[in-house]
Formats: sequence, C-alpha cells, structure tokens
Amino acid sequence: MTRYLSYKFEDSDNFVTTYDELPLWSAQFGLMLLDHIDYKPNQTIVDIGTGTGFPLMELASRFGDSCTCYGVDIWATAMQRAEQKVNNYGLHNVQLVNSSAANLPFEDNSTDLIISNLGINNFEDAPAVFKECNRVLKPGGKLALTTNLKGHWAEFYKVFQDVLNEMNLTDLAKKLQSDEERRGTIETTATLFTNAGFSISKVAEDSFSMTFASGSAFLNHHFVKLGWLGTWRGLLQSTDEVAVFTQLEERLNNLSENGGLQLTVPMAFVEGMK
Repeated sequence: MTRYLSYKFEDSDNFVTTYDELPLWSAQFGLMLLDHIDYKPNQTIVDIGTGTGFPLMELASRFGDSCTCYGVDIWATAMQRAEQKVNNYGLHNVQLVNSSAANLPFEDNSTDLIISNLGINNFEDAPAVFKECNRVLKPGGKLALTTNLKGHWAEFYKVFQDVLNEMNLTDLAKKLQSDEERRGTIETTATLFTNAGFSISKVAEDSFSMTFASGSAFLNHHFVKLGWLGTWRGLLQSTDEVAVFTQLEERLNNLSENGGLQLTVPMAFVEGMK
C-alpha cells in the first residue's frame, strides 16, 4: 500500500522519452481540437505548450507545407524530444521555440491561428498569456484551446473529501475542495478570452470516462503520480499522509469492486476571434 508516496519527479533525457505516453491522456482533448479548428492553406500557426510535440506534429501534417507551424514551450528537454520528431517525420513546416507563452517572440499581428491543447492548465499567469496571444494574432485571427473542466474526476474527489471529513480533517477537506474548484468552467474560460479582447466564436463540450481496475492501480498510475500526486500531498502538509492515503486507497478499492473505478473527465473546446 501507498508505495506511490515514494515517487519523485526528475527531469532528464531518459524520462522525456516515456513522457511521450502523455498523449494517452491528452489525445482525447487533442482530437477534439483537431476536429473543431478551421483548416486553410497559407496560415501561420502557433502551438503554445507544445511539450514533446502533440498535437503539433499532427497539426503540421494536416495543414501541409503551405503553412508554417511554430511550437512554443519553456521545457527545454521536451523541446529536444520534439526536435527529434520533426527530423524523423521530415516536417519542413515546423519551427520550435524555447520560450514562455507569456512572452511570445513574434511580431504584432503576425499569426493566423494559436492553439493550445490543455496548456491553460499549466500557465502561471493565464491572463498574461491570453493578452500576448491577442497581440501576435492578426485581426480576425483565432485562439483555440482545449481544457478539462470543473467536475474532473468528481467520483475520486468525493471519496477523498469523505475520507478527510471522517478523519476530522475538515480544514484539509476545505483546501481540497478549493483546489478542485479552481478548475475552470466554460464561463470562466470564456471570461479569459473576453478580458483579453477576444469575441467567442465557438464552444464545444464533451466528456469521457477513465476506468481503473482498482484504487491502487489509479494511485500508482504513472501519469497520476506525475500530474496530481504532488498537489494532493502538498495539501496535507504535516498531516500523516500515510494514514490518509491508506484510508483513501482502501475506500477506492472498495468502490471499484464491481466494474472497476470509473472516473469522469469533462472537457471543452473554446475558440475566440480577435
């Protein structure tokens, strides 16, 4: 039990090769994005939060050589991996830029389309990023993004809340709820667009389910450890995390006895026009 608590993320060239498995999570959102954007020739396109290259490589292939696609990310190791893909795929219309999305190295009114697949979840200053996107987009240009919404893994968070409350850790339960509620809604995401000078041109919502054989399998999943475990542990502070996670894991295992642990992920595509 709780062997996942020994996990520690270490960035390296070796790790980034396994990080390519992240599209198993982000593919649902990336496919949604690829379904809803407009495809035109002779476009200048920027993907912010490129990571190791999904969906940038697919985007470049679908738009073709008449378009120039830029991939922007501050994670240098991931960009090196993306560069390998550009070379391996023989893509001549892709350029990679190691830069912050809040300080894009493009001229004013120079870009036709900016996309971001789940990037909004990782921006330190989302309003600044949206304003920067507005600056570099041409009049009539579009910013299109996907994001998971409030209600993400609601089944899990309910169990976590119950465990904390039953252990008389009500203050921590409130912190967990606050952390969960900071996740965006359609309305809060749209506000980021409009506050930065965009008009909303398209919105689409959907959801999918992630199923695990047990709570133990969920908590030990490599992506859960990478993306969420540190936040949950940080909320507990000096509390006995072993006791908390033991209770949580047992409760999730009980919940999964009939048909596995099924977790819902609501997602959205939102597009704004300058």
